[in-house]
Amino acid sequence: MIKLIKKRIAKLSERGLYLQDKELRQTNFKVGQHFKYVVDLNKKQIRIVPSDEQTKNIVSKRLLSDGVKPVIDIRDKNALQVFEGAEQLEVIILENEVLVRGVIKQDVLNSELLQFADYAKAERKATVAVNKAELASVAGSFNFSTFMASEAESDKDFFSKNQQFFCDIPIALKAASFFSGAGLMDFGMLAGMNEGTSAGEEQLEVVYAVEKNEYAAKTYRHNIGDHIQCDDIRNIDESLPYQLGATIHFSGTPCQGFSNVNRRSDKKVSYLENPNNLLVRQYIAKIKANPNCAVFVWENVPQLLTKGSAFFLQEIKDELVDFEITTGVLNAKDFGDAQDRERAFLIGSKIGRIELPKREKRPVKTVSEAFYGLNDSIPNQLDYTKSRNDTIERMKAIPPGSNWESLPLHLRNKGMKKGVTQSNIYKRLDPDKPACTIVNPRKCLLMPPHANRILTVRECARLFSLPDTFKFKGPLDAMQQQVANGTCVNVIKAIAKQVKNKICSYNALLKRSLLALV
Repeated sequence: MIKLIKKRIAKLSERGLYLQDKELRQTNFKVGQHFKYVVDLNKKQIRIVPSDEQTKNIVSKRLLSDGVKPVIDIRDKNALQVFEGAEQLEVIILENEVLVRGVIKQDVLNSELLQFADYAKAERKATVAVNKAELASVAGSFNFSTFMASEAESDKDFFSKNQQFFCDIPIALKAASFFSGAGLMDFGMLAGMNEGTSAGEEQLEVVYAVEKNEYAAKTYRHNIGDHIQCDDIRNIDESLPYQLGATIHFSGTPCQGFSNVNRRSDKKVSYLENPNNLLVRQYIAKIKANPNCAVFVWENVPQLLTKGSAFFLQEIKDELVDFEITTGVLNAKDFGDAQDRERAFLIGSKIGRIELPKREKRPVKTVSEAFYGLNDSIPNQLDYTKSRNDTIERMKAIPPGSNWESLPLHLRNKGMKKGVTQSNIYKRLDPDKPACTIVNPRKCLLMPPHANRILTVRECARLFSLPDTFKFKGPLDAMQQQVANGTCVNVIKAIAKQVKNKICSYNALLKRSLLALV
């Protein structure tokens, strides 16, 4: 576990900033290493970063009886003027960075070490940050380093108490994915953020993903990458997304606890306390555990927003008070997906409100358009459950756009005769309209417009706007469930573009006030 190495108070010196603590030997700043720094004229701060480039700034050394120690020496007057008006300096030495801040003395004058709680009350005059990870800070790319505020304090507690340290750092496009399934949401987020990027422009990278189902994880690994961990989310190291620099979280959490028994109007029983919502609580916990997380995207069924007169939603907002949360229901057919699929979306942001995308002004995509060009040579097109003869007889009696209600009486089962069968049972898709909400086609006997069989895995994938290069893996029943559990790609792409635009705007505002000194 990486720990805080040292923190202390220092006096301002006319000769400049001269750090020669013995503890620097425990850091990643080595003698002879080049570094550069960036001056923020508006925010009165400086950030120094190690550099692979040959700069005029080099970590020097001082001889000791037991060897040498690194020395960081900054004497540039243009840089040091950011300390003007400060009465003392706070030096925080960490394994991967050194923070030096100018502060006004208050109650901490007699304290050998400035406590973070006291610092929060003090007027900040300047910041110097020496950060290993910020090699490309001028370009706006940055990853937080992992460290502890004290031996007994967790990363989460340190950052939750001291978020002002990082409110002015550019946000890298690095994401962590939870309940990742076969990767449909990740595919849409990657496509939405990375389409149309030019050479050298930063692209979204999913640095971490977790999925419990081994076959879904296999599909994810084949199509997205090897960064997925096949495990129960309750077993994972919650610091991993933080250590990997993830600044964006996204997930489509399972959410089963919507029964009215969860909350009675006279007794406000928490939805989050419902054991069926354990996985919802897990996603909230993972967001809160990562102080890097600046934006999260959350997809779920529409009831998440309305259940218990929106009491469930309010509980989520109360847990994630650091985020400004936008909510709403989007229909995939409004964004170019050939599926009438409504889902709730929550976008949480620490960098300003991010609006949900507006309905796109385009003709809806039909099933016929989605299925255009399909043939048996396309991956997963021959993957479908073969039906019994009596099932096929029922299929023959159902025209496009209809369901079991079109069956003559002699072909109906007991449930159909009682009228208690769901509307998507024996549903044959209308070629001239978007598909209904796609669930597991084997369980509901969903049929294409002109064939007496259930939908193939590839036909389902087309209705989620997946390219034919996206291949599903595992047994047939596993593949069918994977696609049914997914999110439509085009609606996710629209959300991804909203998120990227906000992050890029935020980073651009920071860059405008930066002056690099090398």
